[in-house]
Amino acid sequence: MKNGTPWAVVCDFDGTATVEDTADALSIEYIGYDRWKKANDAFHAGEIAFEGLLREIFEPVAATPAEVRDFAHAHVRFRPGFEQLLAICRGRGIPFVLASGGLDIYINPALEKLPHALTDGLEVRANHADYVPGGLALTFPYRHAPGACGTCGSCKGAVVKELQAKGRQVISVGDGNADRCMAGIADVLFARGRLLEWCRGAGIACTPFETLHVVVERVGSSSPTDRA
Repeated sequence: MKNGTPWAVVCDFDGTATVEDTADALSIEYIGYDRWKKANDAFHAGEIAFEGLLREIFEPVAATPAEVRDFAHAHVRFRPGFEQLLAICRGRGIPFVLASGGLDIYINPALEKLPHALTDGLEVRANHADYVPGGLALTFPYRHAPGACGTCGSCKGAVVKELQAKGRQVISVGDGNADRCMAGIADVLFARGRLLEWCRGAGIACTPFETLHVVVERVGSSSPTDRA
């Protein structure tokens, strides 16, 4: 932290806050592995953009709100250190944004598994889905946020820029392709998985992680600062 500037934390959900990717698991459960893989292969080959990938893997998901809620409750396992990270940020008045390229319809039910004291007032920025006959209708409420890339739907880079404009030093934590937008502009970056590989290839400084305890340690190593 430079010159006493207060921290903020922007954390990805799938594969970062959680041990496994809930988005992929939910999609595979309802549309099947082959259809899910075909869409992912097209995305990684550059044939479709991220929003297109989301539409391919989620719009055919014919599930009820109760079924998605039950799936989230049954399958989501939070990464070791996540609850402690929420607690230390809350205790120090550090803004914590759970930023996801996934959908709010499974993220919000997943958060119900945590103590209310940790999630009360937690800011979640994600893409949205409505339940319609035969599937889901996706919308992207943050697509045109100031500084957004315009391709992620919910751009995490825009969140980082917004917090930095408010005078915050931003710690970003992520694992996937959708986290690249925040990787190059975060003040401190923790990375794993595809994001870690990409950062190494691009020469972007980052700290590898497998548990979030290392992020807790970084936040805890600084003195408490002004509350947001």
